Amino acid sequence: MEIRQLKYFISAATHLNFTRAARECFIVQTAMTQQIANLENEIGVRLFERGYRSLTLTPAGEVFLQDAREIVAQAQAAGERVKSFEEGYANLLRIGYHGEMVKEDLVGLLRQLRLEGAKWKPLLYQKPQTELLDSLRDGVLDFIITLYGAYFEAEDWLEWELLEEDRLMLAVAKDHPLALRESVTMAEVEEQPLVNFDEKNNEERTIELARSGRHPREYCRVEDHTSGEILVRSGWGSAIWVSRLCRPELYPELAFVPITDHPGRERLVLAWRKGGLDPDRLAMKDRLSVLLRGGEQGIVKK
Repeated sequence: MEIRQLKYFISAATHLNFTRAARECFIVQTAMTQQIANLENEIGVRLFERGYRSLTLTPAGEVFLQDAREIVAQAQAAGERVKSFEEGYANLLRIGYHGEMVKEDLVGLLRQLRLEGAKWKPLLYQKPQTELLDSLRDGVLDFIITLYGAYFEAEDWLEWELLEEDRLMLAVAKDHPLALRESVTMAEVEEQPLVNFDEKNNEERTIELARSGRHPREYCRVEDHTSGEILVRSGWGSAIWVSRLCRPELYPELAFVPITDHPGRERLVLAWRKGGLDPDRLAMKDRLSVLLRGGEQGIVKK
């Protein structure tokens, strides 16, 4: 069994399509199916149910996928650690983050660690929230900085600390009719076509709003912050952003209007895998928590 085969299997299990998996792995489709067949023969277990136009994991495949992800993650981490050791670093620090909201904080945090002479080699990964959680669970990342969702409670492998709770604001183009308002109500927000981020906790937010009798109108969903920003700047829609994102100096073509009666708050958290931190990383977790909250000399927050 080779790491390469496990990567092929993970890709096929993720896409449930050999053609797309082959494209992702830069091999031809026949090579992908042959490699998966060889893997199944080697371990003596069928990993996929193959239909005429469908591909699904068997129960054994579901179990094997978890182990395969951990093995590949550990192999990747081992390679990264030894490379960083050769470069003179004592530790590797892999941080995943969600969206643009912590970009300035990360600049300040990493600058502070560098000035302190920390022997850590930091690596950053910006991904959608679902991918961040998968990477954290599989050991690809040490920490993630993301928005809290109620579904976190069902993840018994996950631990987190609250960093900040933000109110929500309406982001609009500078020439939007609401741009000069001191505040808006949710009734007014409901009249706006909203550009939403495609996040795992969207359903949770929708239910929360519905319970308060609010049903905002969605223009579209985007997977990245820049696409949403472009649509709002060009006037095709408005967006609900957390207050820490609403920085006029960074977005001079946008206006940010407080929403007086939005029922929710967004909670920013630092998360890690339960039992996944060695003593050095436990100490680093405490250090990150202090700096991300703007403590000591560290990071000036809005």
